Amino acid sequence: VQSEFSTAFITQPSQSAKTLVRNLKHQQAAQQVLVPQMTTSNSNNQHTEIEKAKSLISNAISIGAPAYNSGDIAGCARVYKSTALEITSSLASSSLLPENIGRGLEEAINTSYANAEEEAWAFRRQFDSILGYVIPFTPQNPSDETNEKLSRLESFTDDVLPAQPLIVNDNVMGGMSQCQYITESRLFYGFTSLQNNGGFASLRWRFRTNQNWSYAKGLYLKIKHTNPQTHTFSLIVKDTTCEQARGANFKTVISNPNESEDPIFIPFDSFDQMEQMGRKLNGPIFNRGAVTEIGLMAIKPSVVGDFELKIDDWGLYI
Repeated sequence: VQSEFSTAFITQPSQSAKTLVRNLKHQQAAQQVLVPQMTTSNSNNQHTEIEKAKSLISNAISIGAPAYNSGDIAGCARVYKSTALEITSSLASSSLLPENIGRGLEEAINTSYANAEEEAWAFRRQFDSILGYVIPFTPQNPSDETNEKLSRLESFTDDVLPAQPLIVNDNVMGGMSQCQYITESRLFYGFTSLQNNGGFASLRWRFRTNQNWSYAKGLYLKIKHTNPQTHTFSLIVKDTTCEQARGANFKTVISNPNESEDPIFIPFDSFDQMEQMGRKLNGPIFNRGAVTEIGLMAIKPSVVGDFELKIDDWGLYI
């Protein structure tokens, strides 16, 4: 029997669908003022809206999942649809989400379902995509006020960065995604597959010796890629602390939605959460003075199917 994932189990009789929705709206109103504000290269307003949506979704799951597990599948579906209707106007129509995720949410709302179970899972899949979405760093003009103190760019050289990266795909967990790298053109290409719960393909450059980047402010990239309005990619870094736990690293998200010639700037302080296979780890922030690896990853939900990413230039900004 398929059941909803939840970190808590229901401990009381199932409530009616109407009561569930009423309780949901009450909890949502209380939580809206608690959403933290984040800052990246995008506007604070975008982050606020995305975080509000994630908070509403998390709250809906905390109510809907126990209802589903107790047998009130219709109540779960109603809670999920109520939440989807609340967030879709602010997210999907205002382009705060990638086109494919926003479109998927709209389709889930407008679809006629054969039963409540099908409906509940359709919304849950869309909710999981939104929960996993991170607003990417995008190109900025070096003359912008945010970069007025930028002094220079220091490109990665062949004596520092190995010419051929390691390929790490989801087949390490049974997935079917594949990728390749053409050194001469610095082209990362392949496809991601959702088969066997997979969905990522990546390249990893292992430095010959540990790198000390403590003199720099962050990383920059000049890239072009397929499906600019939809595809985002993860930038991965590892330090010596990450080497102590298999699969541990730091990630952030990048994209070039307008096919700009300007660089993407990623400050080192954006790498503030060590993770392992998507799970957060307790540990220090990224140690820019002891860097062991850098990488790029195409990963679901923003990249499903064929992709290409060309690196025109990348390195450190000082």
